[in-house]
Amino acid sequence: MATGGSDSAAALLAEAENAFTRDYSWFETTHRQQLETLDLPRELWQPLFKKISTNTLDIGNYVVFCETEDDSNNVDGGSKRLSEHRLCLAKDNLEEASDVFLVDHAWTTTVAKAANELNEIPELLDRMERLTGIYEPTGKVPSMPDTESLDATMSVNVPIVASQAGISEERARKLLCRTGGDIVEAIVLANDEISGMSDTQNDIQAKIIEQLSGGDGSGDEQVLEWSTRKYSCTQYSLDDGALPDAIDIRIPVPAYVTRSDVKFSVSQKHLSVLVLGNVVIDGDLHANISAEEATWTTDSGVLTITLVKKQPEYWPVAITGEHRISPAAHRKHILHVCNDLWRYFQGYDYVARSLDQQSLVKCTNWYIQDEVGLAIEHSDSPNMRSLPFIYLDKQGQMTPFNVVWPIQPITKGQVLSRDYCPRWLTDPEQRKGYLHAIFKSPTQFLLDAYKTLVEGWANVAKNAKGAVLTKSYVSDAQAKTVYIRDASAEVKNAVESAGLCLADSADTADIVFDSSTEIDGKPTSKHPLNSVFGSNEITVKALQAIVGAKEWLCPGFDMKSQICEFIGAALMDSNSWWLLSNDQTTQNIQSQAIFTSDWVAAVRHVDVGYTTAVKCAPPAIASNHLYVVEKRALLTPDDRLYIWSKNTWVYRHTIQMSEKNPEPYQALLAAEEVPKDTLAQLLAKQFGKGAFEKLNRDADVIVADIIRLMLGEGSSDGKNFGLFSFSFALGRHYDSVSPFLHHVKPVPFSKSFDGGSGNATIVPEVVAALSGSADPNCWKQIEN
Repeated sequence: MATGGSDSAAALLAEAENAFTRDYSWFETTHRQQLETLDLPRELWQPLFKKISTNTLDIGNYVVFCETEDDSNNVDGGSKRLSEHRLCLAKDNLEEASDVFLVDHAWTTTVAKAANELNEIPELLDRMERLTGIYEPTGKVPSMPDTESLDATMSVNVPIVASQAGISEERARKLLCRTGGDIVEAIVLANDEISGMSDTQNDIQAKIIEQLSGGDGSGDEQVLEWSTRKYSCTQYSLDDGALPDAIDIRIPVPAYVTRSDVKFSVSQKHLSVLVLGNVVIDGDLHANISAEEATWTTDSGVLTITLVKKQPEYWPVAITGEHRISPAAHRKHILHVCNDLWRYFQGYDYVARSLDQQSLVKCTNWYIQDEVGLAIEHSDSPNMRSLPFIYLDKQGQMTPFNVVWPIQPITKGQVLSRDYCPRWLTDPEQRKGYLHAIFKSPTQFLLDAYKTLVEGWANVAKNAKGAVLTKSYVSDAQAKTVYIRDASAEVKNAVESAGLCLADSADTADIVFDSSTEIDGKPTSKHPLNSVFGSNEITVKALQAIVGAKEWLCPGFDMKSQICEFIGAALMDSNSWWLLSNDQTTQNIQSQAIFTSDWVAAVRHVDVGYTTAVKCAPPAIASNHLYVVEKRALLTPDDRLYIWSKNTWVYRHTIQMSEKNPEPYQALLAAEEVPKDTLAQLLAKQFGKGAFEKLNRDADVIVADIIRLMLGEGSSDGKNFGLFSFSFALGRHYDSVSPFLHHVKPVPFSKSFDGGSGNATIVPEVVAALSGSADPNCWKQIEN
């Protein structure tokens, strides 16, 4: 029997080992690319899988929070810690690559959802407030005590002004100094600066006092509606009586919450509500209710509780001890917390379907590590590495962690550290700039870097010399045969309708369009400027080096090598807005452009592939729309420049607004095409008759200026041609509207060029222009 038992145990053990081997093989195959990208030592792959499969988060067995007076890791006057604690090794020494640990994420979100999640989950907001140190002000507006100095009260009043106005504490301090410490006056100034609201000063002051006090400003306690941090209330009469005999309590909850996620308990004087295991309400009601008539429902992210009072009367509160808030002020406070959280956020990409389900879009999840992960401080010579890892189980469920492991020996009591900079960022000055977005430090070096760059742009513009454009062209023969790689049926029909022949290969064509290779002796649509305008990153660098400073050129920055300069520019203009672009695209996967006024958010996007930041011009027509005008230009091998005059394309991006101001961070929504006559009418109404025509002429001049300057730097090979799309954002310039360069990109010929009537394509007209017979009804030739 003993032998049989032993054999059975051995068989079970062998089966378990085989199962582990199979599961690990699947894990390695599924996650190999991630593991290699992390540069996790191969010997730690299997231990990592063991901890993930058993949900072993055991780093707490090895470390302790410690307080230390050792500030040797502080540089430039700033701390390099996100937590008030440090994490120290509590056990015996850890050798390099001797173990691997999992660190949980306290919160994973997207920017589109973050504010709503903080509003729906009060416990999460509490946790993020503790993390950032930004708390919601309560009570009446505090007055300035006569017996105390301005300096003594700054620590109290600066956070209040910053929270209510949604500005930085540094700016709040300056405004308080200007107003002699008057809180209301400081917030009025901030509101005027941010939005230029037309309300009278007294109206604004009354609104601020109402928001800070949490009341309605009337002094009347017989209110029907009010809000707290966790719920809102409405009391009303069920039978149109004089006094309210019922009250609804509405609790915002995540949209996925169902009845099974809610625990509801009520008596005639007490109410208890738990959502997803978290206590939302647990307290005495203001007065007795009819418990048997109490009901509750969940719908579209709202849990609604209906209570019937024992006797009709006004309730000043629903739950004893509750504190009212102004929903508008609470929303502003949440946005303030969200803005500060960019210091703590880290991101990773994922791919999702676009809203129209027609394409794939690269999106980003942002996460904050738990208190253990945040206590690992920064060091330029770290002893740990901490990177995000997404575990995908066999059911397709994704679970994010941070994977942490020692990269050098660590002794007992030693502080744990990691490098907060991306591994590719090695320049010492740019590392300082990147770290400034996470840890507070002096800013002068950033302002100096921007000043130096601006001086360089001015010198470039002063010394720039443009090339002379060719005026005429003499051709011995008209091109008749063209080759277009991957031409659509629409393009083929347009070419054949123009009397041209489509060649089966580039070798037999007179002109070659969209070929993957250059064909000797044949004009091909592979102009050298294709590579310059092929990515925003290269375009920004080229414009800086060749064009320099121009009124129509908004400052743009390469976020891989000009982080310091970008931050300096943002600090110089605290009201600036930025457009972030991601050039690290995968074929058939789009990346969202980001529109933000938060420079810290812009810097953190470097982690997830955003490589350029371009300043946006002040909107010319409406703050909730970004209008873009598109021009297309043909550059021939012999440096003739034609601008398509048959049509001007107008597009409009809708900007998401919060009250009267744009949301401080948003993915730029896809543009919708607008009839040019509509834009012409809007411009005529605001800027006078002929504004649209002048805008067109100005845009043509800018296109020619860019091409001349680029050709002046030798950006032509005398053999190839190119078609380029120049997009201009419409911005306000003094009292007029002006075009500001938005982006430039090469245009492929394989698809329909004109989305208008007949879906005409440009190919036949390009052939005619290359042959010296440009149609003046289609092309406007730019001459010197």
